[in-house]
Amino acid sequence: MTANGSPRKALALMATPQLTSELVDADGLDAALELAHARGWTDGLPIVPPTPARVLAMLDAVGAAPDEVLGEFESRHKTITMEKVAINAVMAGCLPEHLPVVVALVRLTLAGGLSPGVSTSGWTNLFIVNGPVRNHLAMNYRGDVFGPGNRANASIGRALALVHRNAFGSVSGAGNDAALPLPVLDRSTLGQPGQYTMYHLVENEEDFPSLTPLHVMRGFAAEDSVVTGLPVHWHAQLGIHEEQGAEEVLDTVNHHLLRHGMLKRAGAIVLVFPPELATHLVQSGFSKADVGRYVFEGTTRSKAWMKQNGLQTWSPASSRLEAVEPGDDDKLYAAAGSPDEVLSVVAGGPAGGFLHVIHPFPGMGFSRHAMSQLIELPA
Repeated sequence: MTANGSPRKALALMATPQLTSELVDADGLDAALELAHARGWTDGLPIVPPTPARVLAMLDAVGAAPDEVLGEFESRHKTITMEKVAINAVMAGCLPEHLPVVVALVRLTLAGGLSPGVSTSGWTNLFIVNGPVRNHLAMNYRGDVFGPGNRANASIGRALALVHRNAFGSVSGAGNDAALPLPVLDRSTLGQPGQYTMYHLVENEEDFPSLTPLHVMRGFAAEDSVVTGLPVHWHAQLGIHEEQGAEEVLDTVNHHLLRHGMLKRAGAIVLVFPPELATHLVQSGFSKADVGRYVFEGTTRSKAWMKQNGLQTWSPASSRLEAVEPGDDDKLYAAAGSPDEVLSVVAGGPAGGFLHVIHPFPGMGFSRHAMSQLIELPA
């Protein structure tokens, strides 16, 4: 809009000598928003119109050319360029300084560490941010860490979801295909709210120095800024209020994991410890490596035990109740593939013994292992 409130054209993206995306004119902000909805570019919520100035400002922030290719998504014959990533970051509400994190998440997707969505399951992705970029962008790693209210957390997660939709082609709405303007390639049956902004998680590295930050556990330097992620299926939030000490806390975690029966001995599982529970770990002299060993060993069970307790020996198609066969006692399952794949993260508000468990996506064709990507920040 102009200063006096009259409509002005070109609020949607327009072609320029630098940008090659389709030229679209809109008479004012309202028209631009309605056009974006009609074209199927949005997640159902309003977007920020990606004007040339906004897109170029994004690219200038990282010194990238619009036609720089981040990679190919070969299964859908998609070329992912910096221009497309910047457009979606603008639409998600990102500031230019958020773009390096979005780019790192896109690189992680292209490497197979995150899923753009092809399953009938209620999939989404988890990403964990570590390093100095957290404070540089004023990201939230304290109260309501998974919830709304922080611009960087939410807009970066939403940008990734919009890139998956608009650049990777992961449009959802199976069964409603005829009413949608784009082909439906994400066949999720029920979906889940985490598909809007992903599970965006930022680690509190400051308050418990003996609990080594996740990226350092995975071989990066403390001064590196890193995203770690994996496709995930669901979460559970456990109330752990009466337990005292690390072993009692983790015994309750193991009890939950065993009761649910999501034992595969393959891939990663994420445990999010708020300060109240992290204090128990520190006071008991537990490191994150100790947590990994305790949970892995405490959830290891045989195939015979799984059958006898009516739990899946994990394949989504396996029968819940089967006869125990010779050799089943020697086939072992656990909540993660190894102690190192029990990923502990410290985050959350100062009060409340609530532990968040996030399970990996169980289906075939997805990496169940966490992968990490360095965030390339401008000088």
